[in-house]
Amino acid sequence: MTAKAIVVIGSINYDLIVSQDRLPRRGETLVSTGFRSDFGGKGANQAVQAARLGARVQFVGAVGADHYGAMCRANLEREGVECRLRPTDSVSGLGLVNVVGDGEVHATIVEGANATVTGDWVDVHADLVASAAVVVLQNEVPASANDRAVALAAAAGVPVIYNAAPARPVALATTRACTWFVVNEDEAAEYLGHALGDVADDDAMRAVVQELTSYCVNVVLTLGSHGCYVSAGRRVQFVRAVEAVAVDTTGAGDSFIGAFATALAGGVDPFQASRTAALVASITVAGMGAQSSMPTREDLDHEVVRETPADPRPGRTG
Repeated sequence: MTAKAIVVIGSINYDLIVSQDRLPRRGETLVSTGFRSDFGGKGANQAVQAARLGARVQFVGAVGADHYGAMCRANLEREGVECRLRPTDSVSGLGLVNVVGDGEVHATIVEGANATVTGDWVDVHADLVASAAVVVLQNEVPASANDRAVALAAAAGVPVIYNAAPARPVALATTRACTWFVVNEDEAAEYLGHALGDVADDDAMRAVVQELTSYCVNVVLTLGSHGCYVSAGRRVQFVRAVEAVAVDTTGAGDSFIGAFATALAGGVDPFQASRTAALVASITVAGMGAQSSMPTREDLDHEVVRETPADPRPGRTG
């Protein structure tokens, strides 16, 4: 029997990445310290990471009728992702990425073909959603696609991981029908309407997680090099980040999601799944680019145990 697939519905971009010491001021022109291009888009990144970790992955999205689109399709297929891409004459999605200093990322997205990934295109692939091990969503395609995917998944009893990024208004009826609501600290601040405060304050972060459960019963709040909080039912655990020298944080969050989805689809409990995802993300940030630095299952099998905490907080398990 063929294993159930992780179904990712989302964006595909081709990233143009400029490295520089700092961002230019208004009217200023700076010389970059490096340039490269890479395959990207939150949806595609998450799909590739899951596939590299051995999952069967099906992707619902779109690329343009241009050379970027042809390259992006070929890349996903080469990674073993089964593609259902909507035909369109639009340009392909692009990511314009500035990597500054020690790896801080500033990105602008050209939506392009991703705008055609709507609810009616999800309906065409309702069979994939209904038979999935887990459905993974983000916010780089129109909200109608996510709304329809959640409705189809809920009707079929399929769990949904909603990486609500980038932050945008979303109906509570949609988020509460999801199984997991995953956001970083900036996105959490947008959804809650206030700053989070000191991320090193354990009590404050637990209070933030509690607030986020108004969106979904199960929450992951990621805090970059500080680690993450995982709330499953009534249990909340702090999961430490794995220490890494960050070269480029592009795609680290997507790497986390891809690994988290793969672990959950494999029957791993969410707290262990988040620890595995943290390790995977730590490997990703140690290389340049998003997909190009994402590890494979073999990389993890040979990875030396590197769980030295990057944050001395003990965390509580209650």
